[in-house]
Amino acid sequence: MQAIVFNKFGGPEVLQPQEIDPPAWRPDQMLVRVAACGVCGHDLLNRAGYFGGTQLPMVLGHEIAGTVEAVGELIHGFQKGDRVALMQRIPCGVCRPCREGRENLCRVGNGFYGEGISGGYGRYVVASERNAVLLGNDIPLQIGAILSCAVGTGYHALLRARVQPGDAIVITAASGGVGIHTVQMARLMGLHTIAITGSVAKVDELKSAGADEVIVSPDFQFHDQVRSLSDGEGAAAVIEIAGTPTLNSSMRSLRPGGRLIVVGNVDPGTVSLNPAVAILKELEIIGSAHACLNELKQVIDLVERGRFAPRIAATHPVSEAAEAHRSLETRSTVGRIVLLHE
Repeated sequence: MQAIVFNKFGGPEVLQPQEIDPPAWRPDQMLVRVAACGVCGHDLLNRAGYFGGTQLPMVLGHEIAGTVEAVGELIHGFQKGDRVALMQRIPCGVCRPCREGRENLCRVGNGFYGEGISGGYGRYVVASERNAVLLGNDIPLQIGAILSCAVGTGYHALLRARVQPGDAIVITAASGGVGIHTVQMARLMGLHTIAITGSVAKVDELKSAGADEVIVSPDFQFHDQVRSLSDGEGAAAVIEIAGTPTLNSSMRSLRPGGRLIVVGNVDPGTVSLNPAVAILKELEIIGSAHACLNELKQVIDLVERGRFAPRIAATHPVSEAAEAHRSLETRSTVGRIVLLHE
């Protein structure tokens, strides 16, 4: 099959077209012909070598939608020709996290697309009934591709934040693929949303997505403005998508008893924190990964009912994966970049 493969870690130039064998699949799995695959900041970090568990050579891409090409004899809920959106990971279904409905924490199954298993920059991927959800004909496959990660990640984080309608919430890196959809979801949940961006040019788009307030903060120091916009109290929660650059100001933006939901880290590495802030204000620091299967189903339902409209910034043929990476690295886009298979 045709795929964009990287055989070593490095810049966008390591992404090269290559003919490889389709992935092998078991009787309890199915083969999916990929139609579209989102480009995530996670892909950029993986390509650069920040995830030591990635097995080279590898095909990136964990935001996947397509059609079922073939099904194993143990598959009962899907058939050839079904349109599907995939969760980023193939879970085992039997470990403790899977039994608790937290498949995103499974470390026993096949793994994460683009790290342990071949991803959506290739024509075909393997999937299972544990990570696939049927897509109605009204949802374009390029939209379906971004529902689990670009949309579902923020939805999952908002649920972990335990916020209530009317609560003030801060979203960092708000114009990115996850950020812009988290802004939209926060609006849908009735939250008072404060979006953080480093660019004046992105203010109007963030407001159109549902941000009540937008703070332009190229120096990543926005906590005084957050407190001013929340009657001096601070936010109930911060959805921290940027990570290291904004983490300290995000903590200082929280009201007493607030929750810092750590979703992303665009600049991998350690960050210095003063624990006194967390102690005196009894703050909670909560990690948040990607959506679980049931949350992906809920997101799809919102889109099917017209309650939520995902935003695609640009599309490229998969052959232009390196160019898509370069575009994402400039942080000039608002929304998700999607690769399309011809």
